Amino acid sequence: MFRLNFLTWVFFLTISADDISVHGPITQSQFLGSLGINFRVEALLQNCTEEQAESLRTGYWRLVGDGEAPFWEGPEDQTPIGMGTRYLAMAIINKKQGTPVPFE
Repeated sequence: MFRLNFLTWVFFLTISADDISVHGPITQSQFLGSLGINFRVEALLQNCTEEQAESLRTGYWRLVGDGEAPFWEGPEDQTPIGMGTRYLAMAIINKKQGTPVPFE
């Protein structure tokens, strides 16, 4: 498995250019949460069938959860595994653009 060393990237990027700004890393869960995934899922759950709701909850857990989904009632070998803390997000931008919303 390839693992990106974020600290190395931050170091080399900040010494290579004066006009860039590096933000993060933050977890995928934090990143998506700051973009409003929780509110979007809640809104979608208001007007959907039970089958659609199960699919939404499962997909949401895979994106922002950590470990096995506690709500799962299906086959054990199909239990959704959350990736919310497994992946990280980082932004590299021009300093003039300010701080990206997820990193505020």
